[in-house]
Amino acid sequence: MKQTIETLPGFFLILAVAGSILAPNDCVSAMQNKGAVKEQGNAKQEAPDKIAVASVGAKSAEPDMVARVNGEPVTRAELKRILADPLTRRRLQQELGVQEPDGKELDRLALRMLIKRRLLLQEAARRNLIVTEQDLDHGLTALRNRFNDLRSFGAWMKEQGLNDKSLFETLRDEMLVNRARAALVEEVRVNGEQVEEYYEAHKKDLKTDGEVRLRIIAVKDKIAAEKILAELKRGGNFTALARKLSIGIRAAQGGDTGWVKPQTLPPPLRKAVETLKAGEVIGPLRKDTEYLIVGLAGRRAAQTKSLAEARPEIEKRLLAEKQQETIQSWLTEQEKNSKIELFPQPE
Repeated sequence: MKQTIETLPGFFLILAVAGSILAPNDCVSAMQNKGAVKEQGNAKQEAPDKIAVASVGAKSAEPDMVARVNGEPVTRAELKRILADPLTRRRLQQELGVQEPDGKELDRLALRMLIKRRLLLQEAARRNLIVTEQDLDHGLTALRNRFNDLRSFGAWMKEQGLNDKSLFETLRDEMLVNRARAALVEEVRVNGEQVEEYYEAHKKDLKTDGEVRLRIIAVKDKIAAEKILAELKRGGNFTALARKLSIGIRAAQGGDTGWVKPQTLPPPLRKAVETLKAGEVIGPLRKDTEYLIVGLAGRRAAQTKSLAEARPEIEKRLLAEKQQETIQSWLTEQEKNSKIELFPQPE
């Protein structure tokens, strides 16, 4: 079973599923650049023979560099880009646990995010992972579909500080990051014993939803609905009246809905059946252009799921947790053993 390890922050999330939409004056040059970006992306990156202990506070040889990871730069433009994205900033604020975080703290977390991303890109290079022309086409098509028109996309690119070349490079990098993550957890599995242990520890939280079984008569006219309700109060047969008079889709079944979850019902209907007891009838209820007479045939309370019923949900939860732990453990080890240089930023 494979699944995405974690949701990427806003800007990168858009690009990870991205599609082809470019500002009008960028369309031609972007498509021309795509081949060059792909060729550059497929070139193998050599890992350093010896990884040194991180040095902090060194002077950058390049003014636009905020960090260097195993000799590869992390640029100020990258840092500004993710800090400009509202979803990314919100995620970083949540991590800090404050609504108005100190700017330097926010910068620090954003930079650490970029360092982790660079480490994952280097892992992708070690594994010879690539992004093909077709991959980029699919991603760009998905991105295009997220905007109403070229003008709105052009505004978004400008806001993010992107041109056609950096858009393709970022898209390619995010695809490589996701593939590196998937490769790192490819062997992660959940066994039966772990599932059983989780089930016993969380059994009280693993419940089926409560359900109700309704009978419904739908008519176009409120007066007609009131007459049917009066007939039912005199002892009329609900099933017979539904088959004869209802215009609902379940008229042939006597208006029987079968067992349904209350939360799936339309709001007026959901509220109406909250307090009904089995055998009771309520109405007329207005729903769009129809009037409803609703009877409660039965109610089933939420019940603890059996192990067999809960197994898919437990496996999904445990797998996501183990994958996340694997990625975090790998990143911690990489940060420890890599040469990571941080350069002071201008005030």
